[in-house]
Amino acid sequence: MIKWGIIGAGNIANRFATALTQVENASLYAVACRTVEKAERFQANHPSEKAYGDYQALLDDPEIDAVYVAVPHKYHQEWVSKALQAKVAVLCEKPAAMTQAEVDGMIELSHKEGVFFMEAQKSRFVPAYLDLKARIEQGLIGEIKHITTSLCHVFNEATSTYHFEPGQGGTLLDMGVYNLSVLEDFMPSPMEVTAIDYALHANGIELYVNATLEAGGISGVIESAFDRETETVAVIEGSQGSIRIPNFHRASEYTMITRDGTHEQVEVGYDHDDFYSEIQHVVTCLAEGRIESPIMTHQASSNIAGLVDQLKAAIK
Repeated sequence: MIKWGIIGAGNIANRFATALTQVENASLYAVACRTVEKAERFQANHPSEKAYGDYQALLDDPEIDAVYVAVPHKYHQEWVSKALQAKVAVLCEKPAAMTQAEVDGMIELSHKEGVFFMEAQKSRFVPAYLDLKARIEQGLIGEIKHITTSLCHVFNEATSTYHFEPGQGGTLLDMGVYNLSVLEDFMPSPMEVTAIDYALHANGIELYVNATLEAGGISGVIESAFDRETETVAVIEGSQGSIRIPNFHRASEYTMITRDGTHEQVEVGYDHDDFYSEIQHVVTCLAEGRIESPIMTHQASSNIAGLVDQLKAAIK
């Protein structure tokens, strides 16, 4: 039985805790928040044995096997590193950290300590994504030529938290990493930013980014925003057809379009919900003694963080 702890108790942690109840050989053992009162409120909705008002106290609990790090972005490096040093396996909510240098340091520490670390890119683990990726690997749409991704929503600054905060705020770290995850999974690295359009908040964070990246004869487009609504969709175009993925950040269906115009609608529902498969994967990795996921690899996390760095540099 893998005993999980949760650091941070925002909305994403609530969704994680709900999904965790469906995972075999895993349970929620403890939650830690900035105050014990907040931790106890979380515990009332998601029963656990312990509620801590201090993150380090949770990591020091000898019963903890794994921790889900769900604090704001700027604290990821600190608490992932402290967890690894405490020999506690880590699933860290995306983005893995603020910069590629931070991510690479966490990866190095994971290997040094011999402790599992994975970025929580849940989009890569849902059944629909695994199914369409298998079809692409089978060559059913030929060689990939072009990828487009769009994930844009209007965020209310008055009711948002860290999203509009200088430094850790902005659409790239919050939502753009989902777009970049698709490109990283289906395009070779390194990639080069060849075109970019953007809109900035008065405080300098990105409200909108539309960028083209290229590598190995493949082009990829990301569109990510806090200030507008678009259809959330990714399209992967190949030499023999294409795949259209609505809500690619949590896909449950896709359409495969062959060269002759035939459309095949494929629905592949979640196992329980869009968090379950990711958590189950981590539990399996721990049972197998792994320190790295074969699906969301350390290199993938480093690559995605490097792309964010490139895009931010292009904006400056």
